[in-house]
Amino acid sequence: MKIWKKYIDYLLEGEWHIHTSYTNSKGGVLEYCEKAAKLGIPLLAFTEHVRKNLNYDFNNLLNDIEKAREEFDLIILSGCEAKVLPGGELDVEEWILRNVDYPIFAFHSFPRDIDTYIKSLEIALRNKYVNTWAHPGAFLLRHGLELPEKELIKIFRLMKKHSVLLEVNKKYKVPFRAWLDIAEKYNVKTVTGNDIHGIEDLETERQKNVIEPEKTL
Repeated sequence: MKIWKKYIDYLLEGEWHIHTSYTNSKGGVLEYCEKAAKLGIPLLAFTEHVRKNLNYDFNNLLNDIEKAREEFDLIILSGCEAKVLPGGELDVEEWILRNVDYPIFAFHSFPRDIDTYIKSLEIALRNKYVNTWAHPGAFLLRHGLELPEKELIKIFRLMKKHSVLLEVNKKYKVPFRAWLDIAEKYNVKTVTGNDIHGIEDLETERQKNVIEPEKTL
């Protein structure tokens, strides 16, 4: 069972996408937990950036999370954010996927080719470890690409089949309103994940209104 099902009541109350000072962010695990406790955020998922050749010790991050669990009365999940490679493979060692609670995937550097994007996305969604599609549509928006509605429906059906969540990311204002409407129609659940990169973001992103973009397919 994917971990989000255990904490289904916290999908919109927790913060499910946080980066730490192990990579390109400001703030350690304990600092985030202290801030979350003050803000009344009940769940934190630390989804640090990963790749197959890491420049930091991922086990140190896991140890920090264990220490935080002992100190704070919060739900604290280990996780990772792996980028999708052309062909659908994730740029992460399998032992990390096996050992964290909440692996998510996203598109970062990637060919600007919609067919390759769709095929790779479909394969990534079938990965038995992944829980969530992070900042969905941000890559498309950045590069002026669009998913045809029929393809989007196929993707959402695949997400439902494999119990993959659709991240609502206020920082990047994705997914589009039309996507959320279709996701609801096909019973794809959403989760709050704001791609937090600093302690101050934890409060700022929580204060923003719900997703704003109105985009037709």
